[in-house]
Amino acid sequence: MLANQPSLTLYFLPLLQRFWPGFLPGQYRAQLVTKQWQTADMLQLSLKVSTRWPGFVPGQHVLLTLQHNGRYISRPFSICSPLSLWQSRQLIQLCCKINRTGEFTPLLHLLDEGAVVTISQAQGNFHWQQPAIPAVFVAAGSGITPIAAMLLSQRHWLAPVTLYYRMRGIENAALLKDLQQLATRQPLFTLQLSDSLTAPAETLQQQLGADLSNQQFYLCGPQRFMQQLHNTLSQHGVTAERIKQEQFGLALPSASGSTTDTLLSAHFIRAGFSTTVTLNSQHSLLQSAEQHNLAPRFGCRMGVCFQCVCDKVSGQVRDMRNGALSGHGAEQIQLCVSQPVTELVIKL
Repeated sequence: MLANQPSLTLYFLPLLQRFWPGFLPGQYRAQLVTKQWQTADMLQLSLKVSTRWPGFVPGQHVLLTLQHNGRYISRPFSICSPLSLWQSRQLIQLCCKINRTGEFTPLLHLLDEGAVVTISQAQGNFHWQQPAIPAVFVAAGSGITPIAAMLLSQRHWLAPVTLYYRMRGIENAALLKDLQQLATRQPLFTLQLSDSLTAPAETLQQQLGADLSNQQFYLCGPQRFMQQLHNTLSQHGVTAERIKQEQFGLALPSASGSTTDTLLSAHFIRAGFSTTVTLNSQHSLLQSAEQHNLAPRFGCRMGVCFQCVCDKVSGQVRDMRNGALSGHGAEQIQLCVSQPVTELVIKL
């Protein structure tokens, strides 16, 4: 256990938290200033962030951490506010889709103004890379959050930009007012709304295929829908280098691959006995193991304390904090921050 600790701070964490409640090494305190509903299931949080926080590139996300029932739980959320809000007032905004039956997101509505949470450094490589080249953005559902941050942060418009915003009913279009105002004052920006209640997905695909010359494409939204768009662009000759795509879950299959859901399994080995379980690809391995009553060791549940380190014999996992992929061979992993990418064999 001692060899697993990367910092002496972690040994004294319980003591430090007695003096600074909520302190977590490598994390930053943030105070809830306001919360408001953007849509019926999308809650926007305005957070005043510690001056130690190093800032963000529009399009990136953070891990938001809460303490619940004596343990820490975290979820990633894209920053949806313009960079100017952080630079002028040290505020960032997160638009969080509330899953009423989930463990984490229902807690956000229960937070009182003034409550203190923690966030990670900004993460991710999904950002507007070449503003001088014409660009097409496609956002569906909560995929609007990083794209809105990119567009609302842009100060010097150098080329035409079109945003196709796909939603299910206009009342479910988060951040729409800000984007409409941007379209009104910025002649190089065009906002195209696509309502799935009245317009099939094929209509949007045809619009994208109408003019593909010398454009960059930025896609963010539900995995299956984004894969369909990616395939459409590829079939029209758009190279992979011109398509930037955000992924919140597992890696998307290749353009030539199947888009059907794949059931993954893991063989958890303890004291020589193997238990085979079906994995939820959106949950950590710790959560999946607990759901099957395997009771592995754990501590902070957010990759800080290293109590849940175990041996992966084979298979590949994704680090939930930064999206990094492991190798396919034997190595140590942290169950609480690892999601399955392939079938696994793990020694508890």
